[in-house]
Amino acid sequence: MVLIQARKFLGCLALGAGVWILCLLSFVLGITGAVIGWLEILVLASHPLPLEDKVLLFTRTIVLSLLVLLSVVGIAVGISKRTGLTFIYSKMIASHCILLLVALAFTLVLTFRPVSDAIVDRCTNGSSNHMIVEFCTPGWSLVQGASVCIVGVSVLVQIYAFIIASNFAEQLDLETAMLFPDLSSFTNDKFPPLGSFV
Repeated sequence: MVLIQARKFLGCLALGAGVWILCLLSFVLGITGAVIGWLEILVLASHPLPLEDKVLLFTRTIVLSLLVLLSVVGIAVGISKRTGLTFIYSKMIASHCILLLVALAFTLVLTFRPVSDAIVDRCTNGSSNHMIVEFCTPGWSLVQGASVCIVGVSVLVQIYAFIIASNFAEQLDLETAMLFPDLSSFTNDKFPPLGSFV
């Protein structure tokens, strides 16, 4: 039984289409965030950050890369409409949503944690490139803000995807039960219990 009932996606589309659409949106968010993260990791070779910042950056990038893989699985689940896969997928979304919340917390720490000027100077390494300076300087900037927004929106999309996928799994389970009712539920004289034939 799901906690939040939904019969339609956005009030007008089928739940299967909702799973598929949310997976495409998650795929785009995951690809964008993962590309930004891996580019930032490539920049680390010439513009080093402290070890804690590297760990936070790697964690966020790996979680967003996992979002891409999870989205591909979700697209297949939305198209195949298999009950078991849909139940498993909804549990995978719930687990990954926890990882996304951790990545969001890490991203906020990485963005707003005060850093000494010596660390910023060592990171910029004498570069006057605007993006490198934004990457090395903590606080709200285009580079840091994009990461926070991508992870934050991904969390919201994954929460809604969990609700839709759980309801889709319940709907598929009910449809399967209607097509193939449990034979042991027939207890009248016309349909004796299965054990009586043996």
